[in-house]
Amino acid sequence: MNKVIILFLILSLLVLFTGSLLIGPYHKVTLSDIINFFTTGGIKGKAGIIRYRLIRTLAATILGAGLASSGLTMQYALRNPLADPFLLGVSSGAALGVVIALVVYGNANPLFIYAIAMLFGVSTFFIVIGIGARSGGTPTAIIVAGVSVSYAITGIIIMIMTKYINRINVTYMWLFGTVAYTLLKTLTYSTIILVGGLVPLYMLSKRIYTLILGDDVSESMGVNVKRTRYTALILSAIIASAMVALAGPVGFIGLAAPWLARLLAGNEFGRTLTVSMLMGVILALISDMAIRIASPSQEMPLTAFTALFGGPLLFYLSRKSGW
Repeated sequence: MNKVIILFLILSLLVLFTGSLLIGPYHKVTLSDIINFFTTGGIKGKAGIIRYRLIRTLAATILGAGLASSGLTMQYALRNPLADPFLLGVSSGAALGVVIALVVYGNANPLFIYAIAMLFGVSTFFIVIGIGARSGGTPTAIIVAGVSVSYAITGIIIMIMTKYINRINVTYMWLFGTVAYTLLKTLTYSTIILVGGLVPLYMLSKRIYTLILGDDVSESMGVNVKRTRYTALILSAIIASAMVALAGPVGFIGLAAPWLARLLAGNEFGRTLTVSMLMGVILALISDMAIRIASPSQEMPLTAFTALFGGPLLFYLSRKSGW
């Protein structure tokens, strides 16, 4: 049954991927144009449009997989179905780094912005872990520390943007999430970091799975709980920071995709991680296509759609799971 589900998700993903190349403003692109592009390089004029949409579609694919894998890992490590990159302050920290960089340097090199987002996102996570450790290092302590730090950082971002609004108008779209302006180098870096994070997550999948059984049960099975928890959280924070650097702080995908994956694939971490990433990609592609259809002449932030479906979806899933 799981193989059937995965096959269905892969086919759905391929259909959405192709649809994403077809949808958008400017020149009308047909399926034959896309086939021609991949076989011969495409017709002059349309080739540029397809190339732009391809990078955008690949960015949405990596974004969805990254947010879903990060969110799922956090939910298992903290035994909390509401855990996602926002909860531990990773997204807020990365956003703060970008805002500060733009205030100080203006329109800085995009790769510099990427590096700053990674630095601030991961650093914020370690601050959260440090605060949580001083309170016992339990999942609840880490979550409370993450929420507290995230709220504080959001306040700082608002104050900076209010004071320096003329310098950072360009960050408006990024702060609400977008894959419309993705650079190929940024996409490449995020892909490398995602793959580099996923390899150890799959290697640790059996240990991470035991965490949802409770610390005592996990330790009785020979698992070093704190080491496994912190390793999983660090990997998820690195992946989440790379996704924020890629497309900004996009909400709900990292929360909703793991929930849907567990409903489809059960609780075994390795299998659920695969399904979660597929669901994340599907949600990201649907969201990006939806905003292009809703606003063909002007770019709209991804979060405009993810928040729209995320709220009702979260309520439905919580009722269905009895939470």
